[in-house]
Amino acid sequence: MRVGIDGHMVGGQETGNETYIKGLVDGLAELKPELDALVFHVDGAWASARPPLTFQRLVTGSPYFRLVVDLPARSVTQRLDVLHMTYAAPVWSAAPIVLTVHDICYATNPEWFSERDLRVLNAVIPRSIRQAAHVITDSNSARQEIIGRYGVPEAKISAIPIGPGAGASPISTEEARAALLALGLSPAKPYLLAVGNLQPRKNLERLIQAFQVLVRDRGHDIDLVIVGPKRFHADLIVDAARSLSDRVHFTGYITDAQLAACYRCSTAFVFPSLYEGFGLPALESMAQGAPVACSTAGALPEVCGRAAVYFDPRSVDAMVDAVEKILGDANLRKSLVEAGLSRAREFSWRRTAELTVEIYRRAASSS
Repeated sequence: MRVGIDGHMVGGQETGNETYIKGLVDGLAELKPELDALVFHVDGAWASARPPLTFQRLVTGSPYFRLVVDLPARSVTQRLDVLHMTYAAPVWSAAPIVLTVHDICYATNPEWFSERDLRVLNAVIPRSIRQAAHVITDSNSARQEIIGRYGVPEAKISAIPIGPGAGASPISTEEARAALLALGLSPAKPYLLAVGNLQPRKNLERLIQAFQVLVRDRGHDIDLVIVGPKRFHADLIVDAARSLSDRVHFTGYITDAQLAACYRCSTAFVFPSLYEGFGLPALESMAQGAPVACSTAGALPEVCGRAAVYFDPRSVDAMVDAVEKILGDANLRKSLVEAGLSRAREFSWRRTAELTVEIYRRAASSS
């Protein structure tokens, strides 16, 4: 079975989307199934580091050319049995399409997106879902949402959990401290960590408000580190932190190794998101041994299970109480770390790859 995988997102600071492609490819390489996987890419450095699989460079980074000309042509010339895409399918394919859709928050919460992005997403994703032989998403929460919104038959869509991107096992304290210093952060200073694109759905403005209460009203001597690239309305988040500029640190986009270090050294990881189709940072933080305070939104309870302290993401007071519960109780922190490490071991890219190959076989047999 010959499968083409669209890897164009790797190298574009696509955060979770990029982690998914890289993790799936790593899982397929580890699994070495009876599968001829061909990865279409634009990032040469990534491709050269994955010798077990075959890589082909896309003609251009242009999404129009990729979806209208390049991938349709390759589905024929490469004699593909399946073409695996993320979010957007080509306008035509000689091979059945397996489509990954991580979430549909553009449809549930359009206010989080620019008008331009909404036009593109609403035009492309519903068409791609209809066109696909099978749809993959990351959680049962996201699966039910897609079924409800687009009327997708239950047999056509599967929830396949993903693995951590920033290290599947804890890195050493020495490595972590060195990485923090390289980022301009002090390993000696306790900090709360938040990870995610700087955009409205990540709810970082409320987190900053909660942090202000913890520092100014509750007397906690702690910093806040926010990791992630700027996106839609990022200026509002940065402005919200101006009065705490000596304590709130924005790192921007960082490497997986640097991110693992940030998780490893944090006093607690706080995930205030208003919507998550999976919640990869929560899984990564557990894998690196960080205690987690987490929103109840979307798939997060499904991912974290009993390994987190939960809060209502729309309540600053609830967020403050959850974080303070962790900060003030060493025994709770220890139990959360142990529970998180155990929970994280239930997720792996090898398992993601195994389940995805099953979908490839089903899609190929349907043509």
